Amino acid sequence: MSDAATNNKSNNTLAERYAAFVVRYRKPLMFLLLIMTVITALQVKNLDMRNDPDTLLPPSNRYVATNLYAEHNYGMGNLMVATLRIKEGDVYQGWFVNKVQEIHEILVSLETSRPSNFIDIAAKKIKFMGADENGLVFKRLIPTEGISSDPATAKEQLAFLKEGIETNPVMGPMLVGFEDADGNKCEFEDRYTKNCIAKSLYIIGDYTDDVKEIYLPWVREVRAMMDEHGADDRYELLVAGEPYFLAWMLADLVNKWWLFVISLAIVVAALWFEFRNWRGALFPMLGVGATIILTLGLMGFTAFKLTTMMVLTPMLLLAIGIGHSVQVTRRFMQEQAKGVECETAARISISHTIVPATLSIVTDMVGFATLATVDISFYKAYAYFGMFGMLTLLFSTTTLIPLLMVSFPCNKAEASREEAELERGWETKVGGFISALLAGPGKWLPIGFVALIIGVSTYYSGIINGTSDDLMPGVEKGINYSRAAFKEQSITIQQLERLNEIMPGVISVTVPIRGKEPVAETCVDEPFPEELFDIEDMGERLVQCDMYKEKLGCWDPDPCGAQGIFNQADVLADIEAMEEWMRAHEFIGFTGSYAQYIRLVNMLLTAEPGTRPDIKDLYIPTSAKLRSLDPDDDRSGDDIVQLFNGLLETMTDDGDMDSFVTRDWNDGVIMGFVNTMDPKETHKVTMDIQQYIEDHKNDPGFSKVNFGLRAGPVEDLSSDTNELSVEGPDYVRPAVGGFLGATEATREVAVANWLSGPMLTAAAIFVIAALIFRSVTVSVILVVLLFITLYAQYGLGGYFTSVQNWSGNLAFHLQVALSIAMGLGIDYGIYMISRLREEMQATAGDWTKSLENTLNTTGSAVIISVLVLLGCFIPLLNTDLANTWGLGVYISEALLIDVVTALLLLPLLVKWLKPKFVFGDY
Repeated sequence: MSDAATNNKSNNTLAERYAAFVVRYRKPLMFLLLIMTVITALQVKNLDMRNDPDTLLPPSNRYVATNLYAEHNYGMGNLMVATLRIKEGDVYQGWFVNKVQEIHEILVSLETSRPSNFIDIAAKKIKFMGADENGLVFKRLIPTEGISSDPATAKEQLAFLKEGIETNPVMGPMLVGFEDADGNKCEFEDRYTKNCIAKSLYIIGDYTDDVKEIYLPWVREVRAMMDEHGADDRYELLVAGEPYFLAWMLADLVNKWWLFVISLAIVVAALWFEFRNWRGALFPMLGVGATIILTLGLMGFTAFKLTTMMVLTPMLLLAIGIGHSVQVTRRFMQEQAKGVECETAARISISHTIVPATLSIVTDMVGFATLATVDISFYKAYAYFGMFGMLTLLFSTTTLIPLLMVSFPCNKAEASREEAELERGWETKVGGFISALLAGPGKWLPIGFVALIIGVSTYYSGIINGTSDDLMPGVEKGINYSRAAFKEQSITIQQLERLNEIMPGVISVTVPIRGKEPVAETCVDEPFPEELFDIEDMGERLVQCDMYKEKLGCWDPDPCGAQGIFNQADVLADIEAMEEWMRAHEFIGFTGSYAQYIRLVNMLLTAEPGTRPDIKDLYIPTSAKLRSLDPDDDRSGDDIVQLFNGLLETMTDDGDMDSFVTRDWNDGVIMGFVNTMDPKETHKVTMDIQQYIEDHKNDPGFSKVNFGLRAGPVEDLSSDTNELSVEGPDYVRPAVGGFLGATEATREVAVANWLSGPMLTAAAIFVIAALIFRSVTVSVILVVLLFITLYAQYGLGGYFTSVQNWSGNLAFHLQVALSIAMGLGIDYGIYMISRLREEMQATAGDWTKSLENTLNTTGSAVIISVLVLLGCFIPLLNTDLANTWGLGVYISEALLIDVVTALLLLPLLVKWLKPKFVFGDY
């Protein structure tokens, strides 16, 4: 007896024993599954759905670590922007200003808000900054009770507001937007020269990380505000920002619950069409429903942080589970139609489908398991819960459905009618048609189909122009977060694009700057010697101060000055220069830092009392700058900066400066806004900022600081240095934070996994298939089919890149579809090969008859499963969510190609290569 025959007999024996066991003990087994389903159903309410880039990506990533560092130290990590654009006149109208203040109060009142970090005309930290004979003058821009109803008082208040905004080049660009007569955006510095009008006022709100735990109620309050105040036709109300975006993604998914009902209805209709009886329509739904509940319950029990993309998991379980259900249900009804008893039909249907079902589910699990090797939280969630769900399908479909058929048997009349329905169904014609097609010249159709896929995919992927750094340059791996979240036609994207036309930018970037030397404690009991005051040369004095600091372990600010890099003029001057470079960048609209406040104070205090400050005095007063203006000016720039710091600390409220500098003056941040969301352009911004740091990190001020982080997590900064990048491949440039940092982090993850992940999946499937089938030839056939599908997906990614549809380019959130589709797509091939083997044995090696019988049964069931699949993806394709749409498109494309190749190409390959697993000794 051949090895294949021996293996088949062994498998049949095990499968028959399993079938006999579950049929005999069906009642306790069904009761046990029911109890487990009920218990897990009680955990579904604990599902933790959130969209949080900081938890999606690995904490070891330098961009993730930098983003978290900036958020934890300065806030401004969960920014939401509301813009009110007046339609008639300018913004300096009492009713309009009061409306801005009203909306400001609503946004501040939302739970988890950081009122001290809000930036708008009504915010506590935003004040009129001026100077008189007594020094600095800080006042609120508008009264706490709003603009007065008295015309004369209101006129004075509005004039004061206008002066406070338009004479503040530091914060003005983040408070008001200007337009020319044609409605085009004006730069803040061009507001007078181009006769621009103030048309928009901005509200930039900041919220803590706790908002991620209350997204749904929080965003509903935001939308209620938008509905109430956006109905006024005197102005436009536009809202965007990370927390709003991510929260509304979740809300949109919940609001479109009815699409899932439609999906279920389509599935039931497809099952009824296939079986024409209530058992065939209901029992598969019960089985797959049990799997979905078990999986969702496990999600709730583990409290794993899930994203909206995880909606794909129950939909995949539904689609794939129905595919298995159709196979076993059809087999049961075929056996029962032959006149056998229900229990016998159940044993036969289970024993004949459990092996291919196990093989296909194992490969499905491999497709999910390889995702766990990637350090991305939702990849791991797909892996863990996908594997669990697939495993339960063995019991909830291939086993449970025949047991339900036995427990609720049909009578003989129904069996005869079912037999007639099965015999005259359209699907019975599939085998004859495809068999005839493949026997003649039509066999070149699948070959031509594959050639077309390869040709189109080669064109769009750009593989011909590939390099060792990027094998497929036509496939963009970066992400446009807004388009990855929502489709282009959604109101959310439209408002964001409109905001980008009005504001300096809508994507944040942060560059944390940290002093290399830590701040020592202030000396209390043992101050530095008084003779230090006698050393007039400040450089020499600081040398002595450092010596005493080393000796005593503390610092005396009286002879040595204040500590912290933000008390040093040359550091602030280098920050000033970097910001000027950033603002001149084509993709950066605005920046802000503590250095801007020092520049503003210098401009205000340099002007004579009663005279208008001159913009030329907007600079950091370093010693070198002072000497360049007046060679006889012997003042110390550090002393002036420390004086200004003291004035700002006195004149501002507690916490007003915390979003730009820490209390010890040794850490700060440059915050900017990027005016593009194009993934290629955001990548360029990141690279340009890093290159600027590389070019200037040894300048007088920047030589004293570290930028961002080079490694994570945030808790460990020991690996961060400022060494020159002149030697060695291991040097890593410092990261940036903000939404730009999160964007770049996704690119790094995508570039690292876009090819290696699917290749690992393919290798695992190849090995497992070879072991399961005891045939390398069968394994090669299956993997060849998978590579055709995979290459088509890269081609699809290249196509979306070519048309700049950033909802569909192959960014990290869509790459998960590659491995999943490979695991799921092999199901059809496994069922086909297993049934071909069975038919070859039943027909004594008659290939034509075996192929026709296989296509009539397994082949037609595969077609039904495709219809069910498309029905399952209706919710994914018809919400406003672009990420679920993208996943649905990629997996639908992959499985449709898998069906065509399984039904048309696989029989040709099996016939030509004649694997012993199928042909045996024939």
